[in-house]
Amino acid sequence: MAARLLYDVQQRYKPRIYREFLGAEPYTESEFQARYRFSKESIQILTNLLNDDLKRPTNRSHAIPVETQIKIALRYYASGSFMQVIGDTFGYDKSTVSRIIQAVTGAISAHGADFLRWPDETTKPAIINGFYNIARFPCVIGAVDGTHIRIQAPSDNEYAFVNRKNFHSINVQGICGI
Repeated sequence: MAARLLYDVQQRYKPRIYREFLGAEPYTESEFQARYRFSKESIQILTNLLNDDLKRPTNRSHAIPVETQIKIALRYYASGSFMQVIGDTFGYDKSTVSRIIQAVTGAISAHGADFLRWPDETTKPAIINGFYNIARFPCVIGAVDGTHIRIQAPSDNEYAFVNRKNFHSINVQGICGI
């Protein structure tokens, strides 16, 4: 009985092992960009920009580094994969990945006004020339595109989320201008 009690106590107090994910090192710049849709330099810029929003001071355990949080969110956005798969890739639980994606998305949205603005009359000619130089489209000041992001089948109205390629998704539309 005493041996069993001692065994239970030893099993209960196993120290956690924290490891830093070193996801960028094995990839070349082109492989990295294919996985995250951002360059290593751009992720560093995002890390510096969002550091104050995402850094979690803690005395209890190890906080997930801001760069890792950004990589998790960008990998999720870029791949359209399930949170469980992203979590397995980075070594975190699905619920942690979900919280990270929400936090990073909120932080990026909070900085949206710094980067997203409608063109005014003075910048429209430069934008029109930029689109013309890229693709020979005259009189264009922006572009709209959409994509389907794969989701798990919802329990309510499941049939409404099946797309033309016969998988469950939500339709996301993006707008950009030069």
